[in-house]
Amino acid sequence: MSSPARGSRRGSSLVRRLLALEIATVVLAAVIAGGVSAWNTRETIEQDAADKMVAVAVALASSPGLADAVAARDVPRVQAAAETTRAGTGVSFVTVMDPAGTRLSHPEPARIGETYQGTFLPAAAGGTLVETFPGTLGLSVRAIVPVRDAGDGGVVGMVAVGQLRVQVADRIARELGTLALAAAVAIALGVGLAVVAARRVKRDTLGLEPREITALHRHHQAVMAAMREGLLVLDADTGRVVVLNAEAARLLGLPAALEPSRAAGPTLDELGVDPALRERLADRSPVTDETVLVGERLLLLNRTELAGTWETERSGEHADGGARPEDTAPDIVVTLRDRTELEAMTRELDDARSVTRALRFAAHEHANHLQAVSTLIELGAQDDARELAQRWSRDLLASGDDELRDRLADPALAALVLDKAADARDRGLELRIGESTALPADEAGDEQASTDRVTVVGNLVDNALDAALESAHAGTGGVVELDVHTAGGAEVIRVVDDGPGLADPDAAFAAGWSTKARGSGERGLGLALVRRVVDRRGGTVEVVPGVEGRGTVFTVTLPLVAAGRQRSPAANR
Repeated sequence: MSSPARGSRRGSSLVRRLLALEIATVVLAAVIAGGVSAWNTRETIEQDAADKMVAVAVALASSPGLADAVAARDVPRVQAAAETTRAGTGVSFVTVMDPAGTRLSHPEPARIGETYQGTFLPAAAGGTLVETFPGTLGLSVRAIVPVRDAGDGGVVGMVAVGQLRVQVADRIARELGTLALAAAVAIALGVGLAVVAARRVKRDTLGLEPREITALHRHHQAVMAAMREGLLVLDADTGRVVVLNAEAARLLGLPAALEPSRAAGPTLDELGVDPALRERLADRSPVTDETVLVGERLLLLNRTELAGTWETERSGEHADGGARPEDTAPDIVVTLRDRTELEAMTRELDDARSVTRALRFAAHEHANHLQAVSTLIELGAQDDARELAQRWSRDLLASGDDELRDRLADPALAALVLDKAADARDRGLELRIGESTALPADEAGDEQASTDRVTVVGNLVDNALDAALESAHAGTGGVVELDVHTAGGAEVIRVVDDGPGLADPDAAFAAGWSTKARGSGERGLGLALVRRVVDRRGGTVEVVPGVEGRGTVFTVTLPLVAAGRQRSPAANR
């Protein structure tokens, strides 16, 4: 975290380059826009001036009595009319002349009678002329129109109306001043926004350079890919998936091509994530190393809600008076570790321990037997010793182990049943194998079918032995019955105990439900695993009370699966 803070204090060449680029862009845009506006304004003002000159000239030329006064060369009347028009319209000059160009009026009376300076022949021919010409008063924009006789419409004279160029330039200067002020304000605002944007970029990137950001992204991708722990980050407000690594996708059964995004990423509901996990994550309280059953996997879940991480990372800059970023939406960080194989190994270790204890007891018992035989031989009672040894051999061979292996074509199931029987004897209980128990080789299925069978039988028998042990301690029971056979294209697994029974059979299959207090390990997952296997295989599970209301009878029906038809989840890894 210290590295970003040092980067923010040292400054960023990326931010400086962006700021310079933004300022240059703003200034260039303002200059171009101002230049275009100035050119358009100049053209507009000049066009307005020309149109005004034409309008004034036409109005005066068509005024009553002017044509007669011009035709009669009545200078006083013409001068009066011209000056009145000039004063009323604010133009620079109004000159009336005869068809030969001799002035009949002028702002300077001394110039009356002189020849008009400028082009007038088009107007003398009956046309309208607009031009810019340096006359006696200076450079001006002028319009010249004919004065026509009211009778025959002939041209009896001309009217020239002009505006000095300096007056037009003054108006243009005033308009351009306003445009320049607006451009300056726009540049100032643009520069200010560029500075704000640059500071925001600096804050959001923690002052890192592009190459550093690229390196961090590559490191992030490498770490995400190398992690053997599932990592899932959710937006706490929207529930959308923000970060998802490959291990999390595998554990949750999500597509590897999923693209997380804070704005458009999918939610867990949309992805169809196991409801048990969605329900647990909906609780905003922290979760530490909690076992959750997701599908048929046992996952170790950790959940942490993070907020205000930027404030923590940049606290050094805040102490220096830097801007504090706005509060960000909290994120839910979820880590997942697969405990399925660990739980299986733990079960196998427990089974091995129980077998070891049984062998130890058996060895102790056989040692006693051998000692009795040895004593009889020392006493000279060889016949009695031989008879005693043969009787014990018959008892040992009659234990039924070989018979059970012949009846069950699934070696894993047979080994499990023998182990559970030894465990039952060790705990002072009895596991009875039903006479109809049989599983032909052609109906044993593939490796996955064997795994499903072991999961169902192992969990049901474990729970039944625990329940029978409670009755045995009370002196009212201690017997568990197991029957595995095929019927109607399905394998039927029936487990009966004489324990205290279940008050709520439906709730017993929920993950985490247990009649026992939590001890050294997690409880309430065995029957939930049984339910997941049954649902996946499309089977059924029935729970009813035992005979006379004592104990519980579990009956699981699983459709038979042809070998090679169903793959193990491990094969998909």
